Amino acid sequence: MIRKLLMGCLLMLCLIIKVNAQERTVTGKITSSEDGAPLPGVSVGLKGSTRGTVSNSDGTYKISVSGENATLIFSFVGFSRTSVPIGTKSSVDVTLKSDIADLEEVVVTGYGATVKKKEATGATSNLKGDVIENLPLQSFDRALQGRLSGVQVQSSNGVPGGAVSVRIRGTGSITAGNEPLYIVDGVQLNSRNDGGGTVSTNPLSFLNPDDIESIDVLKDAASAAIYGSQAANGVVLITTKKGKAGRTKVTLNYFRGVVEPVPSLKVMNSQTFINARIAALQTTNPTLPLATIRGNALAGLGFSRDLSDADFAALPTYDWQGEVYKTGMASNYEASIQGGNDKTSFYTSFSYNQQDASLINIDFKRLAGRVSVDHKISNKVKIETGLNLSNISQRGPYGDARGSLAFSAPQYSAPLILPFNRIYNDDGSYYGLPASGITMAGDISGNVVAASDLIKSDNSVNQVVGNLGLTYTINKNLIFKALGGLDYRLLFTSFFGDPRLSDYNAIRGTLTEGNNNNLNYTANTTLNYFKTIAKSHSVKILVGAEYRSEVNTGTSFNAAGFPTPELNTANAAAEPSSVGGFWTAVKTAGVFTNIGYDYNKKYLINLVARYDGSSRFGANNQFGFFPSVSAKWNIVEENFLKNSLIVSDLGLRFSYGSTGNSQIGNFDSRRLYGLGGVYQGFSAITPSQLGNPNLRWERNVTLNLGLDYGFFGGKVKGSVEVFERNSKDLLLTRSIPQTNGFSSITENIGEVVNRGFEFGISTTNFDKGGFRWVTDFNFSALDNKVKELYEGQDVLPGNLSVRVGFPLGTNVTVPFAGVNPANGRPMWYDLNDNITYINRTSDQRPIGNNSLTKQFGGLTNTISYKGLELTALFQYDFGRVLANLQEFRLADNAGALRNGLQYYWDNRWTTPGQITDVPRPADVRTEISGRVSSYQSVARFYQDASYIRLKQVGLSYSLPNKVISRMGFQSVKLYTQAINLLTWTKWTGFDPEFTDQSGNGNQGIVPQSRSFIFGVQIGL
Repeated sequence: MIRKLLMGCLLMLCLIIKVNAQERTVTGKITSSEDGAPLPGVSVGLKGSTRGTVSNSDGTYKISVSGENATLIFSFVGFSRTSVPIGTKSSVDVTLKSDIADLEEVVVTGYGATVKKKEATGATSNLKGDVIENLPLQSFDRALQGRLSGVQVQSSNGVPGGAVSVRIRGTGSITAGNEPLYIVDGVQLNSRNDGGGTVSTNPLSFLNPDDIESIDVLKDAASAAIYGSQAANGVVLITTKKGKAGRTKVTLNYFRGVVEPVPSLKVMNSQTFINARIAALQTTNPTLPLATIRGNALAGLGFSRDLSDADFAALPTYDWQGEVYKTGMASNYEASIQGGNDKTSFYTSFSYNQQDASLINIDFKRLAGRVSVDHKISNKVKIETGLNLSNISQRGPYGDARGSLAFSAPQYSAPLILPFNRIYNDDGSYYGLPASGITMAGDISGNVVAASDLIKSDNSVNQVVGNLGLTYTINKNLIFKALGGLDYRLLFTSFFGDPRLSDYNAIRGTLTEGNNNNLNYTANTTLNYFKTIAKSHSVKILVGAEYRSEVNTGTSFNAAGFPTPELNTANAAAEPSSVGGFWTAVKTAGVFTNIGYDYNKKYLINLVARYDGSSRFGANNQFGFFPSVSAKWNIVEENFLKNSLIVSDLGLRFSYGSTGNSQIGNFDSRRLYGLGGVYQGFSAITPSQLGNPNLRWERNVTLNLGLDYGFFGGKVKGSVEVFERNSKDLLLTRSIPQTNGFSSITENIGEVVNRGFEFGISTTNFDKGGFRWVTDFNFSALDNKVKELYEGQDVLPGNLSVRVGFPLGTNVTVPFAGVNPANGRPMWYDLNDNITYINRTSDQRPIGNNSLTKQFGGLTNTISYKGLELTALFQYDFGRVLANLQEFRLADNAGALRNGLQYYWDNRWTTPGQITDVPRPADVRTEISGRVSSYQSVARFYQDASYIRLKQVGLSYSLPNKVISRMGFQSVKLYTQAINLLTWTKWTGFDPEFTDQSGNGNQGIVPQSRSFIFGVQIGL
């Protein structure tokens, strides 16, 4: 018995020794076949087991294996999967070859579905997150500018975090909204600017752009129809970063830089303005002696009538523009952690971003955090969660950042203040405040520097955007998904008018505060079925339902009478003035389906249908049906091209479908009653709006034809699109006879068509020896036209720029005929093209141009050599002709007591026979014999606002692995960026890129600035 026991123990010991002999560690390095660079993050698995690892930042790996017939499998996105038998080796280096098929673009098509670019039947554009990484921009919509065909982005102003206009394939609506639908990780956002006082806010600035993985834009009805009633203006799908299984990665990122103001306008100095004022008075009073006119001019400006020539020459000129436009600072701090395993992955980030405007006392600060966790409960059930938290605080300008004519607004008045007005007293205090008893000379009598420093105009936004999703794999062909999304925004605004300023001195200061709560949530479920039949036929069927609710509430108050500027909260006010509040809500619900079929990836067809209901529309039309059909012929899959060494992609696409626009007031279809009425001395509720039970969606019907192409293995690739977008049943407010008891009603009337052409191309110009040069170019052309209004109207009442047969935004005015060389007087053309000195409103007509862009796009060059990368983006916008109303105010030539541009003084008419387009100056801008026609006609100031801009230049350097490994880092990248570096344009105002949100054109808009930053990104 003992002998048997000893023999058993000896046998077990031999087995253990043998097993231990078979267990060993294999190491090696993984590199790319293209440039020999190490590949981090490569999955390394032992065939026939669950054992695996990933390569480190320097491409090295380590894995335990057993047996002499072991095989390692290496896989990495963009490279061919490789199996390597290792035999008895303990060191195996592997070179992976790139796989063009794996590098195919994948686009998001809606509700979590993705397809390869080659299989997409609709018109889409895609932008990877690394393209917009580390830009000193507060919202991702600004980063789209110049990068995607068919997507036009225009900054409304230069306020950090301010509003941005995004148009996908033109402007289709006249009075309803034209903004696209934004969706972040399945959550439909409220992208309206719900107030904000004097501060320009952007609801999309809650998200740190560096947290974005990709952005997909659905441009035609076929791709956007899955979102039905909200997709008329296109859909922007944002996918944020998520964790990946493998080693936990920590990334630290920091940049800092400066914000430079635009160049100052060249205005007249003190001596020139006074001389201009004398000339203006001389024109208006030709019979008075020059000495009398000079004395009158000096006295009217606060000087002695007999001011000596020496004192006149010694008058100082104060630089008001230089005082209000200053160099600011920009800084950004970020940290992110990601990792996980096969069951659970996570991504979390924290960031703080701060940027000043180029105008003093305007800034933006954002504190943001994000958490994303994905967890596989089982092989069938997966949970996905995401939570974005942000706090944004902004200081705004005096007046409205969208455009202001307020005399105390520095962005409007700084160039207009008479140049001999002081800014500060000798003791450093502000000049011209009411308490001093001194009044500044001229129409603008307030010290705008004091106004900017003393006014408190603040915004604070707390925002939560989160999602919770469930994926249940019923079987290999059927997947159920459910998602709940929340977008909650609390906006607080405060404006304190300091009693030390002339605007608020009489009422001893004023305080206006308000809050706006917006609760927006979305819930949807989908069932996705896919099946391949006989290896050639593939069917995909998606069915789903969705519900969305949005509730918006707010309160506000105003109070006046503060004992001291230091006590500026509401409880210190002596006189509560007003209290306001509101509640509004909208609900939508819909069901949808997407049916796709393809034969051998060669012939593809897609059918989409959505049936939506909205509380915004009339009782007779609360539901609408939005179908689309699209198809694609992948010509490259035909036998005559399948093995081509030249053509790597060739596909012809066609789509036709409809989408809806519901961007109107929540109660525009309802008969409303308002408060504030009085009946026989008692308060009453009275009818305030006429209802329309037949009101329905604006409908966009889009036809699209596209061609995708690729040559030489993808070294040349891109797409060409032509489209027609008909916007029908426009939501317009039209006048009705007052015998109805109302003056207007909202109806579905009119039609606008946009026809366009888009072209995009990406070329790999050189790729050898570690040197790579890639060029991306996109071009878009648009033709906009109003096809129909209502009841035979050719012109929309109250808006002369909307005319049948003309584009929206057509410029309408009395044409300027120039300056009479004989007498220097301005002239105009009447309706019969006769020249007249009288500028009559009845002679207005279209002048052959409009305010809509005709062509736009961008050119990007990216050059890299090993760890060094240089990127340059040129963005362009052609065809806009706008009234330069800023210059309109600066061309008085002392016809009013405001400063003006030196150009108009230098180029004014002075002598008979002189050819110029600048009339001679005159008091109140009008000749004695023609006071009804001021020479300051808008017709003189229409300018071509086309421009080409060096939008972004970036230079980065990734330190070699052998250097950073000694420091204990996984990666280190140094980078610098410049934004708005150079602009080529004929426009003479601050900036040709702006949108007229206030109706004041470019007057009082805070201009964009140049930014220069330097940063470092470290991976641990």
